[in-house]
Amino acid sequence: MFNIGLIELLIIIFFILILVKPKDFPKIFQNIGLFYRKINQYISNLKYEFSNLEIKEKKKIKKKNKSN
Repeated sequence: MFNIGLIELLIIIFFILILVKPKDFPKIFQNIGLFYRKINQYISNLKYEFSNLEIKEKKKIKKKNKSN
């Protein structure tokens, strides 16, 4: 999704381990999880809206073709 390879991910994790206090890990991971869930929910809502829009457009085209 973000084109992050294994090496880059390990480097990021290494710096996080150095810069963040161990007692803050649960809060950080909780916030990351919440952010991930919200992004997934937003994306699924967009997919749902686009699929509904496609269905409505197809229905309009069918009605126009039947009336002609």
